[in-house]
Amino acid sequence: MTPTGSVSSAYAQSYYDTCVARGAPGDALRNALGAGPNPFDNPARRFPTDKLLDMLSLAETATGDTSIGLEAGRNFRPSTFLDMGLALISAASLREVLKINERYQPLTQELGKTHLSVKPDQARISWRPYLEDPERMRPATEAAFAGYAVFGRWLTWLYDQEIAGMHFRHARPPHADAVEELFACPITYEARLDVMILDPSLVDMPLPQANADLHAVLCARLDKALAEMNAPMTAQTETFHCVQSMLSKGAPSLTRVAAALGMSERTLRRRLAQEGASFRGVLEKARRDACEVYIRERKKSIAEIAQALGYSEQSAFTRAFKTWYGKPPSVYIRAS
Repeated sequence: MTPTGSVSSAYAQSYYDTCVARGAPGDALRNALGAGPNPFDNPARRFPTDKLLDMLSLAETATGDTSIGLEAGRNFRPSTFLDMGLALISAASLREVLKINERYQPLTQELGKTHLSVKPDQARISWRPYLEDPERMRPATEAAFAGYAVFGRWLTWLYDQEIAGMHFRHARPPHADAVEELFACPITYEARLDVMILDPSLVDMPLPQANADLHAVLCARLDKALAEMNAPMTAQTETFHCVQSMLSKGAPSLTRVAAALGMSERTLRRRLAQEGASFRGVLEKARRDACEVYIRERKKSIAEIAQALGYSEQSAFTRAFKTWYGKPPSVYIRAS
């Protein structure tokens, strides 16, 4: 059976970057993914899950390195999961982290579904892939669990915390030593289910980076994205995601965004106009949305927020902020 879902551009790129770093040929990987020369320029683009699995299989064959999926999971970062990654960081507990992950997983990948079950003697994180073949799924399964191990240790700040056990449906791989080194626990292969077993006391332990205000803003955005996920992609949506991904490198121009979306400036202008929108309007919406996250995050100064939103001068940011919120940023932030 072939999986029929898709994965986000950022998620696919994370795997691609690991494959290239391990020596796989980029051109061949992009061909396997069914992509052109610049496949990840458009952050709103999605790739079929079976193409991602083809790319991973090709990378293993080309390099002789069967641990690529495991290494990809080690390399997962919050940016791999976009807003969901920030929501994970701001969650109050691992239970909440896994609840978020389960609910919003389709936004990043439709390879499988995670579920947490807790009993008095153990907590179990199960991974139920949409493809039954355990060997074809192995790189993605190892990546998923490697990501949980790395993220879990990072979120809890318990880097020495032991995992109680790992069960994998696939057979013992050639890189089993690397698997054992990462998980540092008893490992069972050819199991009935893919499962990570934890001490249940970890599940509701308060997380040191919890931020309820930021968490609420991000979950509202994720709910909206999930509701719109299967709707036809509009020019406004594509432009918004593209602008959002470019903001930290300076104000994105119409030229840059159109090129990333694979169209001319004239075509992008026309498509936006047909939807009653403009590039400037989309840019300002992306800036305001990002600004709200930075304010709730409480890690950046006003000058740093202005720079992160692509404003060359703080005065221009202040004028825009007063238009959005009706007061200067310093006053608004003090009252928040």
